[in-house]
Amino acid sequence: GVFRLKGVTEVAMEKKVSEIVDNALNSLKNEGLVPEDFQGPVIIERPKRPEFGDFGCALPLVLARVMKRSPAECAGLLIKAMTPPAGLFESIEFAPPGYVNFRVTVDAWFKALKTVLDIPQIGNREKVLLEFVSANPTGPLHVGHGRGAVLGDAIARLMRATGFDVETEYLINDVGNQMAMLGRSIHARGQEYLGIPSKFPENGYHGEYIRTLAQSFAESDEGKAICKRDYDDISPSDNNAVVRYGASTLLEEIQETLADLDIHFDHWFSERTLHQSGRVQASVDALLAKGAAYRDETGAVLFKMDLDDEDDRVIVRSNQIPTYFASDIAYHDEKAKRGYKRLINIWGADHHGYIPRVKAALEAFDHDPELLHVVLVQMVSLIRGKEIVPMGKRTGKFVTLQEIIDEVGSDAVRFIFLLRRADAQMEFDLDLARSQTMDNPVYYVQYGHARVASIIRKAVEMGISVPVPSPEMAHVLNLPEEQSIIRGLNRYPSVIAISAMQAEPHHVAFYLMEIVKEFHSYYTRYKGSEKVISDDTVKTAARLYLVSRIQAVLGHGLGLLGVSAPESMYYGAEDDE
Repeated sequence: GVFRLKGVTEVAMEKKVSEIVDNALNSLKNEGLVPEDFQGPVIIERPKRPEFGDFGCALPLVLARVMKRSPAECAGLLIKAMTPPAGLFESIEFAPPGYVNFRVTVDAWFKALKTVLDIPQIGNREKVLLEFVSANPTGPLHVGHGRGAVLGDAIARLMRATGFDVETEYLINDVGNQMAMLGRSIHARGQEYLGIPSKFPENGYHGEYIRTLAQSFAESDEGKAICKRDYDDISPSDNNAVVRYGASTLLEEIQETLADLDIHFDHWFSERTLHQSGRVQASVDALLAKGAAYRDETGAVLFKMDLDDEDDRVIVRSNQIPTYFASDIAYHDEKAKRGYKRLINIWGADHHGYIPRVKAALEAFDHDPELLHVVLVQMVSLIRGKEIVPMGKRTGKFVTLQEIIDEVGSDAVRFIFLLRRADAQMEFDLDLARSQTMDNPVYYVQYGHARVASIIRKAVEMGISVPVPSPEMAHVLNLPEEQSIIRGLNRYPSVIAISAMQAEPHHVAFYLMEIVKEFHSYYTRYKGSEKVISDDTVKTAARLYLVSRIQAVLGHGLGLLGVSAPESMYYGAEDDE
């Protein structure tokens, strides 16, 4: 996870249980039964099996070592010292080998439904800078960029929802050999368009987008004049009119594609400005002065890694041209000096070895290396008709992210990208993402939201409004499926807190699918005998309230993932209610 998890599950009902255990532990300390300096840990968990209750705590196993008593004795003393509020627990029991299990009353679970959207503000307005995508403006975004983009935006939404002060940033890699190669590629295609003999660069960028850029550039007066000259006569090779035209046009396309996914950055940071402002050279000079870098016999400057498994890294080549690492050192030093408490980067999994280098650079500039947190994203394979779609930007054989959005829609792109852990490879099935069936996960969840919305809409049309909850409703909703849904809805604040703290939005996606699955199963099983809207006004009121809470959680959760929550959808010939 990105953050330390101490206390992360202490939200909603878990917090109440944790406080009760903490107070009991303090009582045992006051009685001299537990050493005053004992710190726990006190961890409240949800048992995987329902027969063990709603919450469990393994504290007796830990206490047994310090109290020199059996876990059962420790549990007994702990339970005796507890003073829970009346009506909160149905039972508090010891379970071998050393657990205390808590079963919450039906009334308490139902009462908590009104607070399921009270997301714990665990961020305390901590300033966070989240950098993601940062793709070179040398071509359109592809499916791999899309996964990192959606992940970063979802993390930002989750962290903001939990009280962090998050700003997002896109580093524009607009300097160096790749930009020069973009310019050479456009220039060569421009000459072809004008009928001028040319040789396309060996490692140039292929693809129709280069021809399109070259044609529009060569049709301008300035472009035509430049294309009539040799590329090497245009200086500098990575920041001339060809490069600037290609990069700015491609960056506009990147911004439009991201906007179609409802992704908007607070900052667009140009790498070139680090060089133009002298920050890169200043960083190199500072490292040399600190003794954190040195010159070798060729005149190159190397950064000292001081790690057994890491060689020293070149930051200035022997030809005195800085490496990408040099600008990255300057960039992260610059970010750290802006006053953020956390710097989160989303990188491709192939950058794993780069993490200790950047952390070492931060430390060399007297920043806490733990300031930096990196989320690694694995590759995506695009599947169409059970066949893998070939990818490769330089060869020009790839499907752009924009094409995928246009084909399957932004909702499907976002939700499906968020269904897997970032560090797990994934296959994006275009046919499945496009389908309007229950096999399509985003359709499945959205249809669940539309179904509950249609039930409420029908009730309103019948003159029945969603009621204010009352205590007697808890005992009307006595079907096992109803009780399971109520408990599931009460997990929502914890799911959001954990997802934000661990920077893992897939927990939210899976949670929403679980809630929808439970509701679909409940609805399908009882729609003939136990309808939400029936002649029983008491049951109708209780079930309408429950359905309204389902709608609220689904809508809120989809919103945090950047996915729409439709009020109506058609599926087959089903008649809701």
